[in-house]
Amino acid sequence: MAAWVYLYFPDMYLHSILSGDDVPTVVVTADSQRVLQVSNLAQQQGIQVDMPLSNALFLSPELCCHTLDPEYAMQLLQQRALWAYRYSAQVFTDPPHGVWLEAGSMLRLFGGLTAFVKTIQKSCQVHAWPLQLGMGQTPLAARWMALADVNVMTLDNERQREALNKLPLSELHLEDKQLLALQRLGLRTLGELLALPLAEVGRRICPALMKQLRDLHGSQVPPASLFKPALTFSDRALFNHDVEHHNGLLFPLTRLLNSLCGFLHHHQLSVRWLALRLLHREPPETHWLFEFASHEHRYDELLQLCRYQLEKQSLRAPVTELQLSVTQFTPREHAQIRCLDTQARKQGSGTLINRLQAKLSTQQISVLRGTGDARPEYAWQAIAADQSSSDAHWNKADRSGDWPLWLLPTPQPWHPPKNIVKGPLRISGGWWDTSHIRRDYYQVLHDAQLIWVFRDDQKQWFLHGYFS
Repeated sequence: MAAWVYLYFPDMYLHSILSGDDVPTVVVTADSQRVLQVSNLAQQQGIQVDMPLSNALFLSPELCCHTLDPEYAMQLLQQRALWAYRYSAQVFTDPPHGVWLEAGSMLRLFGGLTAFVKTIQKSCQVHAWPLQLGMGQTPLAARWMALADVNVMTLDNERQREALNKLPLSELHLEDKQLLALQRLGLRTLGELLALPLAEVGRRICPALMKQLRDLHGSQVPPASLFKPALTFSDRALFNHDVEHHNGLLFPLTRLLNSLCGFLHHHQLSVRWLALRLLHREPPETHWLFEFASHEHRYDELLQLCRYQLEKQSLRAPVTELQLSVTQFTPREHAQIRCLDTQARKQGSGTLINRLQAKLSTQQISVLRGTGDARPEYAWQAIAADQSSSDAHWNKADRSGDWPLWLLPTPQPWHPPKNIVKGPLRISGGWWDTSHIRRDYYQVLHDAQLIWVFRDDQKQWFLHGYFS
């Protein structure tokens, strides 16, 4: 089934600046002559889009102005496209404020049209992104429905045609010349325009508009190239007010992490470190490197780890801009294999170590790694958390049922046991050095406690550990 969704983010540049409601804010053209985007408070003071900046300053002398940076505007759109990869495998950008999603192949995965739309809208609400969503059987139909903010979430032919015919031409972002020509003909809605012969539309108004009308019910390919992100990630957040405390960095960081997780989800990658760059009004810059003991790709977990890391940081000066970048990634296949491994891995040992390392420090966290030595005294070694990923924390052989976790520093003499529960388990090794052993180990019940004892070659009994 052919289905397209168009996501229109009005005033995307303005909302990315993180301005508060207490200051009227506008975005102006590069030559600072015209107003492009207006905040709610600025609108209440009479400022409108396309107003000269001098008039806007006359109405609001305390007006906060931001000059449009085309490079940053495109970066914001790329950020939305990365986020959209969670919901569709085919994403097309429509500068400066729109993104197309191919939805026909995704509806079954999300449980239908309604669930698909609600999932996208809920995610935008979480990130406080204003959104106008449109759906249609062709890309152009979806785009025009979104621009006119018509909430008709159906692919029924009759309802789609009825909704399209009612769309006002002034809401479709047509070229000024095209819109003026249509208004001179007395046309106000898309239905009135579609009632005209296409040839006459092309001759009297514009051939490009005639092509658009043909694409409205025909073309299944958006007039844009398929979005293909690079295998490096970089994003940034600009601040309207200087951030003077590390807690103020958390909210913009959540948006950057969400974009990163969209990138990781699409490419099935994980990360072990995040590079943060903080820009101040006066140099030098501040660089933070957040390292993890094991690979991670989940948004909630990355956010929690960054929160722990930020608690340990202090700002040398107020921050005007925050940048997040990652250039090294790890394929996620090993994480999927772990689902079939030991119970300890299922319980997220890597997640626990990541959190402990983020709260404390790398030097304070050690993990156990199997050495392959058969002798219990030498079977494990402690290594620093940053020198081992979570897939090396546990030996490949699962000994949890036969070996206790609590071993005594040195075996203690013991009397011959009476209540043997399990055994013997013969362990022999150390012939390659001076600590050769040959023992028969038993699990013994002693005073309601399961203990681990062994008998050596001299028939002497020793206590070596306790079972939990």
